[in-house]
Amino acid sequence: MPASVESDVYSQIRSLQEEIATLRGLVEEQAYELKQLKQLQLDNYIDLDRRISGGSQSAAPAPSDEPLVSPSASVVDDNASEADVYKAAYDLLNQKDFTGAESAFKDHLTRFPSGDFASNSHYWLGKIAMLKKDYPQAKSWFTDLIANFPSAAKVPDAQLDLGKVYFLMGDKVKAKSLLSQLAAGNTDAARLASKFISDNF
Repeated sequence: MPASVESDVYSQIRSLQEEIATLRGLVEEQAYELKQLKQLQLDNYIDLDRRISGGSQSAAPAPSDEPLVSPSASVVDDNASEADVYKAAYDLLNQKDFTGAESAFKDHLTRFPSGDFASNSHYWLGKIAMLKKDYPQAKSWFTDLIANFPSAAKVPDAQLDLGKVYFLMGDKVKAKSLLSQLAAGNTDAARLASKFISDNF
């Protein structure tokens, strides 16, 4: 077999291996995202909403089957609370209306740039940018989250996705460095970072 043909075959094999590794990572990421979405709904929308409303120590109201707020109402209402504006954006994300969710999360950040949900909006905007394959924009959202909200619960997840963004952009040295730092921790994101490293480096 001529050397040039052999080289082309090798390059194609390497490319396929990278695509398979990326797809495997996406499957794991989707499973992890499902867990995150459930946790976000359970932990944030009730507890943080109560805290934002004034930290009342009275008993929480019984759960209701009705949504906290309709998406369209909270987005257009200038007097809506931060929790309502964020919930509206998240509802659109849950409905896979990524264009609407992107606009709504940006609207939330415009109204509440330092709010209790601001770090989450940065994170979801980064994830939406990843879905759109706009990796430079995803990098910007994740980097801003890590820099401006260093103690936020979403930081490990943002570090994981930022490492993947660097990998997808071809900067494997930076990706491995960032993911290795994350993998040294003891979080779900750390374990996923460790697996991503073992699968791709």
